[in-house]
Formats: sequence, structure tokens, C-alpha cells
Amino acid sequence: MELNEKIRQLRSERDMTLEEVGNLVGVGKSTVRKWESGDIANMRRDKIAKLAAALGTTPAYLMGWDETDVKEKPPVIDGGLMAANTVRIAGRDGSYVEKKLSDDQVDLIRRMVEQLPDYTD
Repeated sequence: MELNEKIRQLRSERDMTLEEVGNLVGVGKSTVRKWESGDIANMRRDKIAKLAAALGTTPAYLMGWDETDVKEKPPVIDGGLMAANTVRIAGRDGSYVEKKLSDDQVDLIRRMVEQLPDYTD
């Protein structure tokens, strides 16, 4: 299956609109439409990574290097899709803080969280 076909299939399986995918990746819905039609074949690496995250798969699957699709839906927050590279930390009192992060900041936080021991009540 070609890249454009994978994008169309994954978006359809996850019941996402062109606009929802575009918002998560940081492009317009017309760009997503062009990716799906094959009009834009050469995608930037950062867009491939964001697109894979938005569609719940891996860049390797999209590019055809790994034929295993992760089949995860993107995270849903408050009834809407949570934007890529957004972190939300919730307190026990129901309050939360949400912040958009760079790729480097996401990697840093991921490494920090992986080092934390599991919390038990």
C-alpha cells in the first residue's frame, strides 16, 4: 500500500476529518487532501512524524519500512482531539495545566517520566 493510501485508510478508520488531521499536524485540510490524493509525495520529516502521531501509527509504517500498523487512536481530551506535542497535567483537585511543547521538550519530559517509580496510594 502506498503512503497516500495509508493516510486515507488510517484517517477513515479513525473517523477523522481532513481538518482534524491537519490541525494535529499543523497544516491545512487542503494539504492533507493532497497527501491522500498523491499530489504531494515528498513530505518533510517533521510532518511525517506528526502525521503518524495524529493517526496513531509510526513513521516507519507510513513510509513502508514496517508493515505493522499500531492501530491506536489519538488521545481525546474534553471531547476533542488533543493537539500533538501538548501535555496536560491534572491534579487530584480537578485542576490542570496544559502546554504546547517542542519536540525536544516532549523527548525530555518522556525521559523524565520513564525514570519515575510507579506511584501507589
